Amino acid sequence: MYIKVTENASLLDVLMRAFPESNKTHLRKAVRFGCVTFRGAVLRYPEFELKAGQEISFRKYAERESSKEKPPFKIVFEDDEVIAVLKPAGILSTGRTTEKVRSMFGVVNQYVLRKSRNRQRAYTVHRLDREVSGILLFAKSARTQEFLKENWEKVEKHYYALVHGIPRKREATLKSWLKENARQVVYSVKEEEEGAKWSITHYKLVGTFGWDGKDAVGDEARFSLLRIRLETGRKNQIRVHMSDMGCPIVGDRKYGGDARVRRAVRLFAYGISFPHPVQQRRVCLEIPFPPRFTWVNEEADYL
Repeated sequence: MYIKVTENASLLDVLMRAFPESNKTHLRKAVRFGCVTFRGAVLRYPEFELKAGQEISFRKYAERESSKEKPPFKIVFEDDEVIAVLKPAGILSTGRTTEKVRSMFGVVNQYVLRKSRNRQRAYTVHRLDREVSGILLFAKSARTQEFLKENWEKVEKHYYALVHGIPRKREATLKSWLKENARQVVYSVKEEEEGAKWSITHYKLVGTFGWDGKDAVGDEARFSLLRIRLETGRKNQIRVHMSDMGCPIVGDRKYGGDARVRRAVRLFAYGISFPHPVQQRRVCLEIPFPPRFTWVNEEADYL
């Protein structure tokens, strides 16, 4: 059956209106089992944002794809050309998955191979730092991979970052030349020099918080939540620029975060927008940041 979206809302909210007799748990399972499609793509993320006027298709359990194809990760978006997944913090973006090392590429590639019966495989399009979580995009063919790389300047990437302190400006653009040393630490240099890459980061202050993720102002405010858009995508770019302005990311010891905080970098890739390689449209994906993302508990998070 087809469901018309009447107002901007999450996929789960749209389904709740369409099936008022069902509970949230049942509908969440239906989404994760592949019962909902949008523009030919299976939606497996209940928080996927839909806009008024759009239309989704809902299939009964008996019509859904085999449960054997259910992946060991969350899929944000998938069609015949691309797959966008939620990468947890602590897992490599690329590399071969072994008994000791896991990478998103490895598990996504296994899923695509199995689902397509070896007719397709995954191709790397971009990366997220190991300590960073959020949306990670893969292509399903070399042609699609090449298209996305050739049009990468048209791709927009958005992040949330929880940082120490409060920026002097509520909204600003940070620019610098970035260079990496032999210890794989990236740093800013004042002028262009060999090996340095120009980088641009835009940020906007969303809110300030005290302990336990509660809204706070003045002396009670210890952390700031920033919405960030990258204009360039250099290695560790956001982490370096936040550190440069005196507001290192919480948990990022490598770039000046309080060493007493547990090492869990509070940087989340919540959105990505890119031109579709086949269809004449732009794909815009957004997901909410994880629960307690702004929560920094003195007892639980400080060592």
